[in-house]
Amino acid sequence: MKYSEIDMKKMLKAGGLNLEDQIKFNILNFIRTIHLNKLDFIESSFGTEFYGDLPMTFKKNPGQVMGLITATINGEVQKYIFNDRGYEPLEEILELWNL
Repeated sequence: MKYSEIDMKKMLKAGGLNLEDQIKFNILNFIRTIHLNKLDFIESSFGTEFYGDLPMTFKKNPGQVMGLITATINGEVQKYIFNDRGYEPLEEILELWNL
């Protein structure tokens, strides 16, 4: 999914987000923070953790072109790959490569 400020605003107005939309919102909001802080994505590192009902982590080392997000839902971990332009579920990427 590509990052879009318009999508962020729509989600904020809609309220009452389901679990999938909460994950989407958290990821897009993290990417939004990268843009707002005018960070050089490639040179930046991230080691952010969200706690609570929807625990998530955002990890990336300097020099990497992509980072890894984990979201834990009812004990099950979902993984996503992200950069400053958007994100994709890791499982979908692996399916494309038949891995």
